[in-house]
Amino acid sequence: MNGNPKFASKYVSHYALRVRDLAEATDWYCKFLDARIEHDMGFGVFMTFDEEHHRLVIFTADDTAEKDPNAAGVEHVAFGLPDFPSLADNYERLKAHGITPSLPVNHGFTTSLYYDDPEGNQVELSVDNFASKDECRAWMKTKAMTEIMTPPYFGHLIDPEQLVQMIRSGASQSEIARLGFPL
Repeated sequence: MNGNPKFASKYVSHYALRVRDLAEATDWYCKFLDARIEHDMGFGVFMTFDEEHHRLVIFTADDTAEKDPNAAGVEHVAFGLPDFPSLADNYERLKAHGITPSLPVNHGFTTSLYYDDPEGNQVELSVDNFASKDECRAWMKTKAMTEIMTPPYFGHLIDPEQLVQMIRSGASQSEIARLGFPL
């Protein structure tokens, strides 16, 4: 691995959101991440969905204002999933809660479902379209990557219901990975 060896074992431990409606945001993220609250401070919560003591902090303050949707800053936070069945399972779980993707897109190297939280922040669920990270990196260096990564979608829009149907019917990873691409 290239880079500074002092940072070889780094990982993203958590992120924090300042929100206007703490209860609504907490409820949404508990559902979205299938998370549990580890500590409630009254003005904020620490929550996690795995062995980490907290993966998300949500807090509010009296002077919290609505975010300008075109302001510079973090565009979205993405959560990777291990495989297409996991993406289908999460899509169906969230849909049962009334949470549906605002942007379902095939980026070529990943298939992603983007969701908007109650504050307008984008959160992505993503799965690799290739069997290995090396194959994803190799595809990212191709002309095809350059051709499809154009705004506003940075890929090809897909129908999440068609995606789930393909996954549930046993389509191969390579068939699913082509969803949305012109034939």
